[in-house]
Amino acid sequence: MSLDKPSERPNTCETPSFGHAPIILPAILGRTTSPYQPALYVPLLLLHASLLLRVVGDLQGWWSGRQWGGLLNALAVLLFLLTLARGLLRRR
Repeated sequence: MSLDKPSERPNTCETPSFGHAPIILPAILGRTTSPYQPALYVPLLLLHASLLLRVVGDLQGWWSGRQWGGLLNALAVLLFLLTLARGLLRRR
């Protein structure tokens, strides 16, 4: 399989971020645990919605849908890290 076209490149950045950040970020900030926050569901929902937009855009040949989905995907990861950091810093 050739990975020359953007639609054929695997996207594996999000899963490790959402899975490992609650462990790694507290360690970097000197905390032992990350607190549970219902606000962490917001980036998760945004991530799923953006992934759906990317998949639909790819299947329909809708390039701008894929681009918006990718942008929202990156924003979801950034929002997740900011929400996690905010929760960790508030509990100090």
